[in-house]
Amino acid sequence: MAKAPRALSNKSCERELGETPLGHLQELELKTLLGYQVAQASIVTLRVFDETVGQVQGLRTVDYTVLALIRANKAVSPAQLAKALDLSPSYITLALDRLETRGLVTRATNEADRRGQRLHTTAAGGALALRLTQQLLAAESDAFQTLSSVERLMLAELLHKLARSRRCAEEPSRS
Repeated sequence: MAKAPRALSNKSCERELGETPLGHLQELELKTLLGYQVAQASIVTLRVFDETVGQVQGLRTVDYTVLALIRANKAVSPAQLAKALDLSPSYITLALDRLETRGLVTRATNEADRRGQRLHTTAAGGALALRLTQQLLAAESDAFQTLSSVERLMLAELLHKLARSRRCAEEPSRS
């Protein structure tokens, strides 16, 4: 059962909308600059990740993301991961090496194209990805007290929509 949103008990969480979350600096036109706001929000989201996964499991954000994507997309290729995450193939290879060393993923030759690989989570890797995702969802719910559960879902949907701008910018027009 989802937790009901908690009432804000700390007035510092209700700062004037024109100030930075900490430091009390005026943001002026930065307030409506999406890139700036995403960067500010990433400070708190990365802290939640580090406290929940990074320090506890010794996983980098890219390692967790790759593991979760492999779990969600059976037989995905390293090239697909690189394209999806806008990372170099060599960077993906390093992440896969770390995950494989820990026994969380396996690589198999693509039978349709012997030059390629197909990636799979091990039982331990799949279970870990699922558990960490659940822990992150709970940690975010606790940490992001300024948002109700509905607002968190709306924000996730809006950020996903914003990320799709990359696809629209990279695909040729279909007229």
